[in-house]
Amino acid sequence: MWLLILIVLLIIAIIIEKKLSIRENEEKIVTTTNLSNYKSNGYIMTQTELKFYRELKKVTDKLELTIFPQINLERLIEVADNNLKDRNRIKSRSIDFSIVNNKNCKIVCCIELDDKSHYTKKAIITDNFKNNLFKQVKIPLYRIKVNNYYNLEYLEKIIKESQQPSSSITTENNL
Repeated sequence: MWLLILIVLLIIAIIIEKKLSIRENEEKIVTTTNLSNYKSNGYIMTQTELKFYRELKKVTDKLELTIFPQINLERLIEVADNNLKDRNRIKSRSIDFSIVNNKNCKIVCCIELDDKSHYTKKAIITDNFKNNLFKQVKIPLYRIKVNNYYNLEYLEKIIKESQQPSSSITTENNL
């Protein structure tokens, strides 16, 4: 009996020692990192995205939905087996606008605002990957071209359609 208690106490001591060691290593990383290499971007959206956001907000407010701009794909999509290769493909990518239900934050749909930068070869490859990915995970993804005017009735229509259970749409639209 005493031997069992001694073993348990020894295991607890080892666990505490490891936690202290991890904490010390984390503190070393924080104190040795040159923080002067970092600066604020100042904004989370471009002026073009902000203009669209303001129009989109009129629709989402009416439908009692919430917009989350610039969400990392890893917050929306999980890799089934958590393998590093597939996680790395989505880790540093984001989606322009994620629209969610106010009651439970369930994803309704996502929107990519496409400007002229989306016509480069690299952007086309990335956009095709996102289109296929969103189809696979059954999150409706809409591609809206940058414009001076956005048709709010059309935005409302596609968002309402996205709230239907069978919706897994990826479309490109001129609004």
